[in-house]
Amino acid sequence: MPWIKPAKQSDLKGMEIYSELDQPVPVFNRLIARSPEIFSAFMPLASAVKAGVLSEFETETVVVFVSKQNGCNFCYNGHGSLLKEISGNEEILEDLNEYQESSSFPDHLKHILVYAEKLVTSPQDLKKEDIKRLLEDGYSEKEIVEINQLISYTSYTNQTSIGLGL
Repeated sequence: MPWIKPAKQSDLKGMEIYSELDQPVPVFNRLIARSPEIFSAFMPLASAVKAGVLSEFETETVVVFVSKQNGCNFCYNGHGSLLKEISGNEEILEDLNEYQESSSFPDHLKHILVYAEKLVTSPQDLKKEDIKRLLEDGYSEKEIVEINQLISYTSYTNQTSIGLGL
């Protein structure tokens, strides 16, 4: 249970953005909705980040991986269940612990996870070579920005979840 009271579903109906929201609105989003100004700015960003270059499987893999790195159990568990469902692999979370050796992830996704791990745990260790590897995998500079934003956005939402008691 979060440490602050989430906005009620009924309270959201008066917001301009209400018609664009998935129903029922998840607790995470209802926490952010306690500040309507931030919520109205947050939701378009969330949509843009999720619409990036990666497939649903790749996106959820990155979200689960980053959430684990950040220690966000709420996001790790929720997105982990979705990743298991998408992949059809009940062992996918264990595979993710050993992603560099696992056959569950293609090489290009492993390279994204290496980049994500550095960005989250030791950003000072990132090098131009990390970007070059993604370029060699066929990602454009625009797509690398999208990957970067998915990782950064996930860290942001992890900190929000942890900081508000989810």
